[in-house]
Amino acid sequence: MLRFHNQQEEFEISGVRFGGQPGKRRTVMLGSMCYPRHSIVEDRAAGRCKEGSFERLLSQAKMAEEETSAPGGIMLFAETAEAMEVYLRKAADLTSLPLFIDSPSAEVRLSGARVAGEIGIARRVVYNSLSAGAAAEELEGIKDSGIDAAVLLAFNPRDTGLKGKIYILEDGGGLLPAGLIAMAREAGITKPLLDTAVMSAEQNAGSSLRAIVVAKAKWGLPTGCALHNAVESYPPLASLKGDDRAIYRYVDVASVAMPIMAGADLVMYGPLEYARRAYHAASFADEMMRQAAEDL
Repeated sequence: MLRFHNQQEEFEISGVRFGGQPGKRRTVMLGSMCYPRHSIVEDRAAGRCKEGSFERLLSQAKMAEEETSAPGGIMLFAETAEAMEVYLRKAADLTSLPLFIDSPSAEVRLSGARVAGEIGIARRVVYNSLSAGAAAEELEGIKDSGIDAAVLLAFNPRDTGLKGKIYILEDGGGLLPAGLIAMAREAGITKPLLDTAVMSAEQNAGSSLRAIVVAKAKWGLPTGCALHNAVESYPPLASLKGDDRAIYRYVDVASVAMPIMAGADLVMYGPLEYARRAYHAASFADEMMRQAAEDL
């Protein structure tokens, strides 16, 4: 089994510990809400959700955590600054879990970071994410916000394999003036979480598992991925019809365990609705890793 010889960094964010040696700590489970086409969202621009939906989903995550003792976090996806503020304020009142500011727009992410500072939860949130598209204005905005935790997305459009992922983190891969890790630290990020960037099944998704091992061996930083992204695009599953579509769920659960067996510290498992099945799969994988690493 895996045991890294270098020091493995451990960060605490909103009472949840990220990082460490495989088998010696629990994997943090990250579920998403308010994502595109999420049925609970009634107005994506204003951030209006169906009454009681926030409470219901967060209670499901809490139940999964209580059943398995696995730690977790919530990824809040928003398309506008207004929606991000609504989601952050509501989630901050309903849960003490780490909150991930998630958006494809840097402007929306930065607005979320500013709101987090204004309402006093800057140390409870994680900026998701810094990537190859990071500009000086975004880095300056993060620095001004007071947020100290961020996901660093190791996606390299020039090379989706292992080397491309490592180079974008290490030296910018020819796309950035420096590596993402150094750039994040310059922006005041003292708690970087590495995401080894799973895209589709056809875009070398398996290299993300190997990248977890290499990144932890190289930097000792908390690392993980969203392998469920590959499941969604896997051709044999995409061709299933009718009742056979239920098979997708079994493979999706397997995608939770695979990064853990590769040493992941965090797993993005997709919609928060899937919390219970994802947490139980992770809990089993964590226990197997604990037993396997008992004498290491």
